[in-house]
Amino acid sequence: MTHRAPSYEIHAIQERVWHLRVVATRLVVMRHAESSLDYPGLPDHDRPLNATGQHEAPRIAQALANRGWVPQLILVSSSRRTIETLEGMYPVIDDAKIEIRSEIYHAGLSSLSNQLEDLIEDGTTMILGHNPGSEVLVNYLTGEWEVMPPAAAALIENDGQKWDLIEVLRPKELS
Repeated sequence: MTHRAPSYEIHAIQERVWHLRVVATRLVVMRHAESSLDYPGLPDHDRPLNATGQHEAPRIAQALANRGWVPQLILVSSSRRTIETLEGMYPVIDDAKIEIRSEIYHAGLSSLSNQLEDLIEDGTTMILGHNPGSEVLVNYLTGEWEVMPPAAAALIENDGQKWDLIEVLRPKELS
């Protein structure tokens, strides 16, 4: 004779399993907003955002908030345009810990990979930098090539086994 659990017990077990959530490590790889080319004598590191860039940063911040992807930690390049992008994302990101890292400025894959050591496990970290590094890092982690125009943000999640590209936010594609 086979013993079966009463259906109410099975239902209770299914309800408990449904509420269990796998916590993932999440990474936002973001390229700075559009910068100005109006100052030819200015060093590249010191270029500011243009008017479009000043408009893009808060829109991307709001899109991140709407999706529940507000970072707790932001690792940002030391360039003026990345700092101004970050400033444009306030107040959405005002609770985040911010670390300015000169090694992210025009970083290659090796330098960006080193930043991954400081990700918040079971939380959301942002790396705010430049291209082509942003595109290369997304490809390295997910195996997918994505175009990262200014202010684009790739939302990537690691479930403990692999990185998955969830979405890429691009200012011109936001409604």
